[in-house]
Amino acid sequence: MKDILVFLSDQHSYAQQGYAGDKLVRTPNLDRIAAEGTAMENNYTAYPLCVPARMAMLTGQQASNCGVMSNFAALDSNRATFAHCLNIAGYETVLCGRMHFVGGDQRHGFSSRIAGEMTPVYANRPKAIAQERGAHDRTPQGGPSCLSAIGGGNSPTLEFDRYVVDHALEYLAEDHEKPQLLFVGTYGPHHPYVAPKELYEYYRDKVNVPEESFDYPEHPALKGRILRDTDPEVVRAVRAAYYGMVEFEDQQIGKVYDAFQAYLKRTGHEGVFVYVSDHGDHIGTRGYYGKSTFYEQSAHTPMIFAGDGVACGRRIKGATSLIDLGPTLCELAGAPPMPAADGISLWGQLSKDADDSSRIVVSELGGEFSFISGTFSYGQMAKQGKYKLIHFDGFDGQDVLYDLEADPAEERNVISEHPDVAARLRNAMEETCESVDQIYRNAELLRENLPVLTKCDLDVPEERWHAPESARHLPDPMVKSKRYAH
Repeated sequence: MKDILVFLSDQHSYAQQGYAGDKLVRTPNLDRIAAEGTAMENNYTAYPLCVPARMAMLTGQQASNCGVMSNFAALDSNRATFAHCLNIAGYETVLCGRMHFVGGDQRHGFSSRIAGEMTPVYANRPKAIAQERGAHDRTPQGGPSCLSAIGGGNSPTLEFDRYVVDHALEYLAEDHEKPQLLFVGTYGPHHPYVAPKELYEYYRDKVNVPEESFDYPEHPALKGRILRDTDPEVVRAVRAAYYGMVEFEDQQIGKVYDAFQAYLKRTGHEGVFVYVSDHGDHIGTRGYYGKSTFYEQSAHTPMIFAGDGVACGRRIKGATSLIDLGPTLCELAGAPPMPAADGISLWGQLSKDADDSSRIVVSELGGEFSFISGTFSYGQMAKQGKYKLIHFDGFDGQDVLYDLEADPAEERNVISEHPDVAARLRNAMEETCESVDQIYRNAELLRENLPVLTKCDLDVPEERWHAPESARHLPDPMVKSKRYAH
C-alpha cells in the first residue's frame, strides 16, 4: 500500500507556475515536482469558491449533487468522502491544517487532525478568534474588504501556513505503522494580498498590469456581483503580493515534499505526492479580484501527481476536474470506490501513456441567494478540448463559447460559429448536475436556516489555529488601496 500526501493550497491559479509557462514567478519546487511526475494541464475546479469546491473534491461529486453550494453550507455527515474510503482500507487518515469544514462535523472521514483550522464555523467570527489574532484578524472572503490590505509584511495567512507546515514536518519526522493519507491544507495564496516584504519588493516593479483586459466584454450575469477596480497601482500591488505569496507557498510545498521523500526512504515505503488548489484568483485581470467566475484565472487550477507508479515528466492535456482526486486516490490505494462519484479515477492516465482528449468536465457557480441583493443566481461551465462554454440561468441567449487555443485571453465569443459544440457542452451540463429547480429549493432552505446558524459559536478550540502571541501585534502591511482600508 502506498503512502499518500496531498498538499492543498487555497486560491492558486494554474497560470502562476513556472512549469505552466510563467517566466516571472519563481516556483522551483512545483517545477521540480512536475518534472518528476505528471501534471494535468487542463484541470478545473468543480466550483470557484472555497467550501463548495472542497466538499465536491472530498465526495467526488458535483457541488449541486453533494448539496454544498455556499461557503455557509455544511456537508452531510452521511456522505462518504475519500477519507472514509481510505480509512476502511486500513489507512490512517490525517488532516493537517485547513479544509474549511462548516458545521459541527470537522472530520468527515479523517481519523485525526494534527494542525487546527483557520476559518470559523459558519464564518461568524467568534470574539475569541478576533482576540487571538489581534491586529491581524484579517481573512476577508471577498468584496471590497479583499483589497483592504495589500503589500509587503506579515499576515494571518503567512503565519498559519508556517504553522501548518511545521506540524506536517514534525509528523513526517516520526515513523507510522499504518499506511498514511496525510492531507496538508494551507491558506495561501488566498488574500489578504500580503507577501513577505522581500518577495513583494522583488515582484513590485516586475509584474505587468493587464490593462487590455479591463475592456474585455463583461458577462451580464456578473455585473454588480464581482468587485472591480482598474486602478493600475492597485492592480500592480495586488499582483506583486500574489506572486510573492505563490513563491512563499512554493517554498512550503518544497519543504513538505522533501520531508515526505525522506519519510519514504527511511521507512522503505512506496508513496505518491499530490499538489492541488481549490480554485484560482483573478489578481486584477478584467479588474476582478478573488474567484467566483468561470474565467481561466478563477477556474483553471494546478493538479500534479508524483511518486511510485506515476509516469515522470508527462503532461495530461485532456480536461480533468478537482472531483477526480478522490476516485484516483481510492484506486491507487486499493480502497473501495466512492459512492455515486461524478469524478473519475485518473490512475490509468497517470501510470500509462494515456490521455482522454474527449472528456468533458463541468463546473458550477452560484446556486444561492445573494445576501446583498436577495437575488438567485446559478451558472455552469463545461470544458472539452480547446472549447469552454459558460451558461447562466436566466441568461439563455447570452451563452459564451471560447476557443482557448485561438483566444486564451477569452475575449471573443464564437458560439455563433460552433452551435454544435455549444449544444454538446450544454447537454453535458444538464446531464451532470442537479436540476435548477432543486438547487433553488436548497438555496431557499439554506437562507431560512442561516439566521440561526450564523449566530452560533460551534468552533472547537482544540481544532482551531491559535495565533502565537508574537504574531498578534505585528505592524500592518503596506496598504495600497486607501479607499478599502478598515
